[in-house]
Amino acid sequence: MMDAANAIGASPAQTAMSVMLGNAWNDLVQPFWILPALALSRLKLKDIMGYTVIMMFWVGIIYIAAVLLWGFLG
Repeated sequence: MMDAANAIGASPAQTAMSVMLGNAWNDLVQPFWILPALALSRLKLKDIMGYTVIMMFWVGIIYIAAVLLWGFLG
């Protein structure tokens, strides 16, 4: 991504933050980070998946707004 950003003259900081936000947002779709907690609490993935999907949509809206505002204001 950094090579592509340099090729079009985009900000390296904005590119790095956008990639990081996209990766963090993807972790809500595939919540592998919660598997150890599920093992300790004896819950199943289906018990929490609805919550992560709802949070994925809310966080996605916030991330998209933040990236767009940063692009226009920065």
